[in-house]
Amino acid sequence: MAVETPSPAAPARLRSNVPNPRVLKAINPLVAGILRSRFHGLFSSYALLLTFTGRRTGKTYSTPVGYIADGDTLSVFSSTHWWKNLRGGAPVSVVLRGQARTGRAEVLEAPEAVLAVVDGLIERYGPRKTGQWVGIGLDVTPPPSRAEIAAAMRGRVVVRIALEETSAAGDSGGK
Repeated sequence: MAVETPSPAAPARLRSNVPNPRVLKAINPLVAGILRSRFHGLFSSYALLLTFTGRRTGKTYSTPVGYIADGDTLSVFSSTHWWKNLRGGAPVSVVLRGQARTGRAEVLEAPEAVLAVVDGLIERYGPRKTGQWVGIGLDVTPPPSRAEIAAAMRGRVVVRIALEETSAAGDSGGK
């Protein structure tokens, strides 16, 4: 009877592009300040300031996050746990391209739901741009398989933010 020895795992071809948590902790206050300022254009095309309330503490938290916009719906990918505060359609506010907006957050936690969002982004924007948004390097040859992408996305969620309508200044509501 032959004894099978486990073969060593193949090296992962996909790498995380998410900065070290210590680096994020150090630079987030600076980025948040810039996003609130008239210099927001330095980061506004790919980062917004997300503000939400802690589900246990009731404290208000603000954190800069990368986003992908599709009309009035924003998608944010996360591999850290702040998103747990947003379960159940939590109200949020954002500073998006220098403008304060409000909305509701929905968290997609199921791996297949997260992967479906990634698949759609790859189809629409290609692997390189998608990789930048989701925090993994997808610019590899040959292209990664769906299984490799699924493994790389393990532990990540998508936070979908549905922005509320804004009324134009001086709009009386009638047409």
